[in-house]
Amino acid sequence: MEPLHLTYTEGHVIVYDADTVLRLRRDYRIVGALEGSHPTNPQQNNYYGLPLILLPEEVALLSTDPSITGLEQAQGAHSAQKQLRFDLFKDLHKRGFYITRGIKFGADYMLYPGEPMRYHSHYIVNLVDHEEKITPRQLVALSRLGTSVKKTRILCSWDSSAQQFVYVSVDWSEIG
Repeated sequence: MEPLHLTYTEGHVIVYDADTVLRLRRDYRIVGALEGSHPTNPQQNNYYGLPLILLPEEVALLSTDPSITGLEQAQGAHSAQKQLRFDLFKDLHKRGFYITRGIKFGADYMLYPGEPMRYHSHYIVNLVDHEEKITPRQLVALSRLGTSVKKTRILCSWDSSAQQFVYVSVDWSEIG
């Protein structure tokens, strides 16, 4: 595979080249977020175009790949929370998912079983503290929100004693 060069500037990787965006999606399952206005209809806000901005977790994952250059300075120190988010992202990516931001649904990530242009997201993912107590009201709210958009909510936490992530899916269904 031909090496890929990305540019890390002031804490961000911004990709302006369509071929590089395609390669990131096809070869690395990196989706990022298109942030530019669409040239044929700049007033609309349903579909975005180039440039592509990569999530910090995507940058961290790509910086571990020796075939990608330009991200050497992206490998700085991270807070414990950022490291946990990166570890979760890496674990989900290893499981074969395409991953995007989940902020639109009150989540950390959205998971897709395949290329997001061809598949709908199946899961909404929240990273929670393993020791945190979730009230029944919070649980109902999380599951209803997921169900209302036809997605399963997944609560993820790091179990330090087992040294692995624990995944719990939450889905709302009516009784009767």
